Amino acid sequence: MLRKSHAVHFKGSVERQSEAINLVERPGDVVLVERGVPRAFVMKCPDGCGDVLTVNLDRRAGPAWRFYRREDGLTLFPSVWRDTGCGAHFIVWDDTIHWTNDKWSLRRNPSLEAVVEAVLTNELVSFVDIAAVLDEVPWSVLDACRSLVDAGKAIEETKQRQASFRRAPATTG
Repeated sequence: MLRKSHAVHFKGSVERQSEAINLVERPGDVVLVERGVPRAFVMKCPDGCGDVLTVNLDRRAGPAWRFYRREDGLTLFPSVWRDTGCGAHFIVWDDTIHWTNDKWSLRRNPSLEAVVEAVLTNELVSFVDIAAVLDEVPWSVLDACRSLVDAGKAIEETKQRQASFRRAPATTG
């Protein structure tokens, strides 16, 4: 077993999954299968077990992950949770692999926090729905929401197993 990876190593794009499998050699190596649009995210399991994972990105082929390619790197949503093999559970966010059993620090993006704060209301809203409205990466919105909670500007509750947020009541002083 190889060592766990905490980073995505993008190896390029190909047209066929068989080509991608040959390019992923070490934990965290990723190849994108594209034929006009992203079809699959092929990855050597970052847990180091040696398995090759294929994550569907094409909704026409069944349930699919959302894929984001931004300046900060590649992101998948939701998390990848293997129910076979090594059982790895991780998040791919901006070329970083976040293990779900590890606590990660808030990144603090004040400009995104301001935008998220502006759309919060007194009603609970899932961070996924907020991300869709803002055309942002859900993990980034979750991070911004949690920063707002830490600042006392938002309240977090779990609704149907998903983190939801609302505006914190105004304080009088």
